[in-house]
Amino acid sequence: MNPEERWEQLERIGAYAAGELGGEEAREVERLVLESEDHQQLAQFYARMITLLSVMGEESPEAPEAVVSYAIRRAYISAFLQQTEDLLLGVGRSYLGALTYYLGLRAGQ
Repeated sequence: MNPEERWEQLERIGAYAAGELGGEEAREVERLVLESEDHQQLAQFYARMITLLSVMGEESPEAPEAVVSYAIRRAYISAFLQQTEDLLLGVGRSYLGALTYYLGLRAGQ
């Protein structure tokens, strides 16, 4: 999956957690979330963030837009860093596997 598709999934899960999707699109995202533990954690993260922001809005209706923007930016950065970590771990495993194969260190050889 390329980075654009991962970003699109991230946005769809966020929209689902915010209750912005309906019908077939919501069911597609539900299936996506149920298929992956990472997506489940991301959906839970979004739900907690939305709850926190709504509580902040109730306690202080004049909460500055900067606070909301900051929270959303942090969520996107956190998700981006998690995806980057996953990518780098995957690449590292591939290179390590190739190196062990090249050196003949695999079991059974």
